[in-house]
Amino acid sequence: MNEAVAKSEALVLDTAENEQLGKEVSLMESQASAVVVATEADYSVAGDLIKTIKAMQKQVKDYWDPLRVAAKRTYDDVLAKKKAMLDPLEAAEKILKGKMGDFVLEQERKRQEQEEAMRKLAQAEIDRKLDEAATAEQNGDAMGVEFAMAEAEVMQGIAEAGSIPSQKPKANGVSTSKAWKIVSVDPAQVPVSIAGAVIRPVDESAVMALIKATKGKIEIPGIKYEETVTISVRS
Repeated sequence: MNEAVAKSEALVLDTAENEQLGKEVSLMESQASAVVVATEADYSVAGDLIKTIKAMQKQVKDYWDPLRVAAKRTYDDVLAKKKAMLDPLEAAEKILKGKMGDFVLEQERKRQEQEEAMRKLAQAEIDRKLDEAATAEQNGDAMGVEFAMAEAEVMQGIAEAGSIPSQKPKANGVSTSKAWKIVSVDPAQVPVSIAGAVIRPVDESAVMALIKATKGKIEIPGIKYEETVTISVRS
């Protein structure tokens, strides 16, 4: 319970009216326990005591209900004010994480672009050496063919091994992990099951589990998804 509300109620418990009502309520249970219903007169006494208890129940409700309503109003007001302060902070966090995620994805896009450019250059050099080997063969230059083919093999090895390591940006207390989001779903194209998981009717949580399990490599008819980045920040 909110501290302010708790203090307010603590003050109410100290009032004379509350103490008197509390004493009267406590006596009712002991009086009821002491009643013996053995005669019609006893029966009538018990009925009258119940009427007194009913009246006291109303008195208790009348005493506490306004306080309960006021306490709830105070509690709801505290929650509303808390939410009013937290919402902008959560929005700010989401904005920053979005920008950081976009930066990570852009760096990866540039890395892949550079890697592809290097691959194309290597392939162009391979093609050039193969052309040299073909020309040397036409000219009867066996040594030239051998040299050109050897250089082509070297370039092939470079092309296959010429990947650029992925380097994530670093910041104190910040970590990143791959994530994906489903962009669109065409139920008519989605199969009933895939990789042993039933996903019809389309169960996006099951689809997402498959995407995560295959690290974004799976292709599912009717499902389009894209990679995103999850940002975690330790305070």
